[in-house]
Amino acid sequence: MSLPEIPGYRIETLIGKGACGTVYTARHDSGNEVAVKLLNPKSVNAELLANRVNRLYSASPPKATVPLIAHSLEKEPYLLIGGLMADRMPQGVAERFIPRTLQLQLNDYMGNRSSWMLIRRLAQVLADFHRRRVAHGNLKPGNIFLDSDNGVLLSDYAQGLMPGLEELAYTDALLYAPPEQLLNPDGYLEGAGYGWDVYAFGSLAYRLLTGVFPRCNDSFEHVSPLAGEQRRRGVEADCERMAQRLERARIAKWKGVAPTREEEEGRLVIERCLHLDAWKRYGDMREVLRDLESIANARQQRLSAEEGEKRVKVVERRQKSWQAATGVGIAACVTLGAALIHKIARQERPEPKVVEVEVVKEVEAGSEVDPKELEEQRQKFLDMLADRDELELANEEQAAAVHEMANDLMEAHKMSDHLLAWSLERGSEHLPTLEGREGRLSLLEDKLERQLEVVDELPEELRKNSWRIKLALAEVALAGDKPKLAREKMQEVLGEAAVTDVDVQRRLARTRVMVCLLGSEDSDTEVTPVELAETANALASLPENERQTRRLQSALNIAEARMQFRNGDNASALETYRNAFAKMSKLCEEKPSLSALRIWRARGYSSAAQAATGAGEVDAAILLREQAAVELMELLETQPDRADVQVELSSALAAIAQSALEEGELDRAGDLATRSLELLETAVSNPEERGGALNQLASLKSVLAACRAGTGHPREALRLVREGQEHAEAALVRNSRDPSTRFRLGILAWQQCGLLSAEGKHAEALPLGVKARQTFIDLIAQKVSFPTQREIKRSLAYLTGDLGRAAQDARKEEEAVNYLQESVSIWEDLMEAESDSDEFREQHRWTAQGLRELGIVTALPQKKR
Repeated sequence: MSLPEIPGYRIETLIGKGACGTVYTARHDSGNEVAVKLLNPKSVNAELLANRVNRLYSASPPKATVPLIAHSLEKEPYLLIGGLMADRMPQGVAERFIPRTLQLQLNDYMGNRSSWMLIRRLAQVLADFHRRRVAHGNLKPGNIFLDSDNGVLLSDYAQGLMPGLEELAYTDALLYAPPEQLLNPDGYLEGAGYGWDVYAFGSLAYRLLTGVFPRCNDSFEHVSPLAGEQRRRGVEADCERMAQRLERARIAKWKGVAPTREEEEGRLVIERCLHLDAWKRYGDMREVLRDLESIANARQQRLSAEEGEKRVKVVERRQKSWQAATGVGIAACVTLGAALIHKIARQERPEPKVVEVEVVKEVEAGSEVDPKELEEQRQKFLDMLADRDELELANEEQAAAVHEMANDLMEAHKMSDHLLAWSLERGSEHLPTLEGREGRLSLLEDKLERQLEVVDELPEELRKNSWRIKLALAEVALAGDKPKLAREKMQEVLGEAAVTDVDVQRRLARTRVMVCLLGSEDSDTEVTPVELAETANALASLPENERQTRRLQSALNIAEARMQFRNGDNASALETYRNAFAKMSKLCEEKPSLSALRIWRARGYSSAAQAATGAGEVDAAILLREQAAVELMELLETQPDRADVQVELSSALAAIAQSALEEGELDRAGDLATRSLELLETAVSNPEERGGALNQLASLKSVLAACRAGTGHPREALRLVREGQEHAEAALVRNSRDPSTRFRLGILAWQQCGLLSAEGKHAEALPLGVKARQTFIDLIAQKVSFPTQREIKRSLAYLTGDLGRAAQDARKEEEAVNYLQESVSIWEDLMEAESDSDEFREQHRWTAQGLRELGIVTALPQKKR
């Protein structure tokens, strides 16, 4: 490959080759030497790298990186020009450059307890990266430079195993990477890179302190560069296999007991960094640095206290000897003081110096005016008038230019609207899916905010279109599932926009509908009847029979039904859902190939099934779920690789499996749950999608556990329950207030209680049941809308009945009576709401029979919770 010509620079000497490019020395025309990295376009994501460079240098130049002088990342050849961090070494008649990297000085640090200072400095520079919203993602000793003061500087960030690469040669950075990076480098675009850096930091810190890798050392030491060498040649990496081996391996044991309390605490920090579960690691390096500095500060305070104690003891030892010397000292001071006073009294006082000030006298000016000077003043005045005329002409031309710019900007806005719609697309029949959606939305939001700041400084003629940027920000917020922020932006837009264009009116109406629709999904967002009515009025201004208008109207009906359901009006919600389905079905008949609308209708069926369950219409709920499943199965037959269809079908099958389980159809429930789990695990392959499906995974494990327990496999059932609890707890970390996740944890605790009770482990079982009971009571007190109050009370009635029988088996008759009385009372409440429910009557009779067996004839009134 020929070397590129760089204006102002002359490439001279090869320093080294890496996985992403080749580094040379170069000399500027001024005589200064620099380092030039020529990047391999197949092994680097130039657009991503340019974005991260801009983030690092947007506010002020970072102190944590090798200085970057210039770059060329917009077109090939891709170049980075930075400071030369290398030492010149003669080599025969020529010379070579040795980079000042940690890799080439590894022997000085590896296996050395004094490496703690270097580890802390590394944490500081990585924390600075994360403060600037840049994850390094490519950490290894060869990318860590040490300056003359042993300060740490990082290079090659946003390189290595990154999204969008055609190929990547082996790099020892893979040996420090966590499994999720090896399996899914695209996660960098969704913010996973911060967790990667935390793991890589922990891995490198462990190796510096112990001399070995924390996991898989026997394999990794054979492919890592030897200390003092830059690369290991002839190695090929299988990232998937490496990830699998890491996931099976445990952290190696530390060598010996920590000699100090601070080092013991530091080891715990490193172990947390090395957790294989990204959710259990530190969130980013700022959190790591806080803990390390806290340990260092505690040590400093302890040392200061110890030093203070030593000083007190020294003072006490010397106190007695000072007492004898004090009398002699005082006498000497008195004598010396008297002599000094006598000497001062005899000295003459100095006279103050006088500073003479020259008086400046005024000189009277002559009254005559020079004609030549008068002519000069006249000419200056004429020149000023000419300048004024030119300035006025320039102002007029500028005003015309501004007006023309405003018109051009209007056209640019129209074009950008189409591009924006593409950027927000989740995936379409007609547009390619854009990868890295969350990272792209964040970048888009930043750019729009900066554009809005610029527009606010422009003339009024240009500022009048700022509402378009705010509208785009509202749409970006909706695409990022932020309905509250979208509503705030839309309120500003509606106060500023003066719209006559039908296309813009339709866009505004669509955005308002989406605010209502997403707001109705968010438990923290309230969509009021007034907002729904105002949005309906906006839709009324659109052409009535257009497909888009009717689609928006059905979407608004869905939002209204959700709010009715949330407010406990299940009957009205079910009726509103039916009206929405009537419109959607007509749209589907007109264009049956439009899969997005059919998916939407299937989701509506599932939501309506929840409302039907809340209204006590169990048969209607089952029918609606089956309709959703049929719709989605038909779509999956024609488009088998659609992940969104797989997720929706999994959800529908899971709900049907739950219904089958409640009907006692264990085989059918197990088959449906297994099929649902297969679909879900196929669809949610990356960590971000899996994070959003944790609650559904927990629900499926719960159903499967019940099926296995019912068919005589209690151990497997207990394993599935514990797996479900892990999923639910991880979901709760993402959203601690989600009532459906808390409800699922209660159900799983109840199941675990039952399985342990069946084994006779009552001491372990009863506390779990009590915990589940309290969860259900809290959800009822909070009046959550989903799960429905009916569903929670029904579960609580069953649970307290089971607790009564478990307490009876444990020979705790008083507790058994209390639980059974509570169960009877809840069944009575449910029967008041649904007097024709055979299930409620039968369970009430059976629980009351249990009380009679204990000698209790009547149930006590229900206790207030």
